[in-house]
This record gives sequence, structure tokens and C-alpha cells, in this order.
Amino acid sequence: MGNGLSDQTSILSSLPSFQSFHIVILGLDCAGKTTVLYRLQFNEFVNTVPTKGFNTEKIKTHST
Repeated sequence: MGNGLSDQTSILSSLPSFQSFHIVILGLDCAGKTTVLYRLQFNEFVNTVPTKGFNTEKIKTHST
């Protein structure tokens, strides 16, 4: 499941830089939704704690 995250740069670089996207991540408790969000934002793994409520983040990418 996590193997797709290691190739994250190819996923984000394929998106056009002039468009804005809204992405919703749904899943069960302790399924790794926050981990995926922070992996996309910071491009590294971050230790997280269980989330109460929900997270919203803005992620900027630079396509070449």
C-alpha cells in the first residue's frame, strides 16, 4: 500500500500547474490518511498522533 507513496513525485509532476484541485481522503480510523496528507505536503514521513476532527492543508507543487 505504501509503495505508491514512494513514487509520489511522478504523480504530482503529472498534474498541470495552472489548475487547482480539491482532493478528499476518506478512510477508517488509524488507516493512515493524515500520514498520506503530510507525505504529500512535506515529501517526508512525519510521526503523527491520532487526529480528532479533520485536517485541511494547501499543497503547492512545482511542475517542470
